[in-house]
Amino acid sequence: MPLKNLLLHVAYDGTNYLGWQLTKEGPSIEGCLKNVIEQILQHSVQLQAASRTDAGVHAKNQTVNFFVEKEFCAKRLFISLNQLLPKDIRVLELKDVPLDFHPTLHCKGKTYTYQICCGKVQLPCHRHYSWHVIEILDVPLMKAALPSFIGSHDFSAFCNMRKNLNYEHYIRNVESFELTEFEDNRLVFRISGNNFLYKMVRNLVGTVVDIGRNRLKIEDIPDIINQKSRIKAGITAPAHGLCLEFIHY
Repeated sequence: MPLKNLLLHVAYDGTNYLGWQLTKEGPSIEGCLKNVIEQILQHSVQLQAASRTDAGVHAKNQTVNFFVEKEFCAKRLFISLNQLLPKDIRVLELKDVPLDFHPTLHCKGKTYTYQICCGKVQLPCHRHYSWHVIEILDVPLMKAALPSFIGSHDFSAFCNMRKNLNYEHYIRNVESFELTEFEDNRLVFRISGNNFLYKMVRNLVGTVVDIGRNRLKIEDIPDIINQKSRIKAGITAPAHGLCLEFIHY
């Protein structure tokens, strides 16, 4: 019988990991965090995360829960986790939640950002955290395209299919989709929704960038959505520009 259900708020740089999920192919965020927790608590744990981020994707506020089977000091656990974890994974907060709490099932929404660096030269400090796009983009046109994606739609055209996908349906609600332009040639997308399909955010960003490159038109968007065809939509933006910003409960 578990004694407590603990919820962690975790931030990480996904550069050196093959994503959140445990894999035999190489290091994962889940594997690293699981090993350290078990080392401290001296019993096995099963981690559940709100978002299974892909290889190279970053997070500022991922939520993860696990059950504790014995008495422990929360303050000491928090300190020990950040002492033993590698510097590219940090625990921001640790708290008790009800035993029936589940970070995915109780999630009401997620917010992601996606960063692009425009121009011929990308600053080295941005290379792991932004997509370098050399072409000149029509930013006003890209901004004008965003409202077409807001609301509830079947986003099949923006989902990369794989064998183990078990979606009941492909309808998702995009609550907001914004694009901010900065003076240092950076573009930052910010998108919030109730849930997202596999690679949906990266495919939406790639489609908007293709509109900015004049490879697609805003008028194409309704047909892309209605035809539910992945090949009609734009490219998949690289993983390293994506960051999980917040999980809403």
